Amino acid sequence: MCALLVLAIAILVGCDQRSRPATTGTPSVNVTPAPAPAVYPRTVTDASKQALTLEAQPKRIVSMSPGATETLFAIGAGPRVIAVDQFSDFPVEGTRALTRVDYSRPSPEQVIALRPDLVLMSGRQRDQVQRFRDLGVPVMYLGEPATLDGVFEHVLLIASATGDDDRAVTVVRALRERVEAVRTRIADVTTGPRVFYELSPSLFTAGPNSFIGSVITTLKGQNVATTTTPFPQLSNEALIAADPEVILLADAGAAKVESSAVGARPGWAGISAVRNGRVYPLDDNIASRPGPRIVDALEAIARVLYPDRFR
Repeated sequence: MCALLVLAIAILVGCDQRSRPATTGTPSVNVTPAPAPAVYPRTVTDASKQALTLEAQPKRIVSMSPGATETLFAIGAGPRVIAVDQFSDFPVEGTRALTRVDYSRPSPEQVIALRPDLVLMSGRQRDQVQRFRDLGVPVMYLGEPATLDGVFEHVLLIASATGDDDRAVTVVRALRERVEAVRTRIADVTTGPRVFYELSPSLFTAGPNSFIGSVITTLKGQNVATTTTPFPQLSNEALIAADPEVILLADAGAAKVESSAVGARPGWAGISAVRNGRVYPLDDNIASRPGPRIVDALEAIARVLYPDRFR
C-alpha cells in the first residue's frame, strides 16, 4: 500500500548568527508544486479494451476488488470511495464503515441505487461486466494482472480514471525502487530454491503466469507449478515428485493450515521443505491481492527464501 499530495514547503534554515552577519529581507524557500488539477472530460481504455468516457472526476466510486480498493486509497482517491466488496478490508479505518456489495455476484440494483460515477470490476466479475454496462453503469474492468509489472500498470490505469495520475506515478516509482532493492540483494543468485505456493489444502497453487507467480520468478525461485494456467491444482503425487525446498502456506489464515501439520499429509514427510523445516505461513491478505502491498509480499517471501540476505 495515503493521502493526497499536499503543498510541501521547505524553509531554508538561517546561518549561525555568530559565524555570519545577519541578513535582511524575505528568506528563500523551495516550493514543491501541487499536483496539477485533473483534466476532464477524459476517455480511458480498460483491460477489456472498452473505452469509458468520464465527464468529470469521479466522486462516488464503487470498488469490487480488494486490490483495487487498496490502490484507490494508496493514490489518494479513498475519500471518494462509497462502497466496496465484502473482502475489501484495507486500510481498516478507511473501509470499515463503507457500504458492502457482493464480490462474486454483485447486485446491479444495489449498485445503481448508490448512484456511482465509477465502478471498478475485477476478474471475478468478468461475466457480469456487460450486464452492468447495459444498465448504464460506468464500469472500468481491471481483469487479473499476470505479472508484478501488471499490478503496477493497474495502479496507473485506475488513476487514469480517478484523476490521481501524479500520485499514482509517485506510488509506482516507490514500489519499483523497493523491487529493485530486493533484486540487488540477490543479483548474484543464479538459481533460487524450488517453491510451492499453497492457496488451499486441495493443492491449488499460483502458476508462473500469475502476479503471485511473477513474485516468485522475480526472486529467482523455481515454481514447482509449471503449467500455463494461472492458478492450477496439483496432484499429491506431482507435488511430492517436485520436492519443493520451500513451502509457502497462503492458506494459513483462511483455512487455518498449520506449518507443523503439513508433514502429516500422506507422503509429505520426505519432502525437502518439510524435512528441513522450511514450511512458512504467509499473510494472504497482502500476497493474494493485486495492489500496492504486493511488494510487501515480495519482501516477506524474499526473507523466507534468502534468510541470510534479508534480516
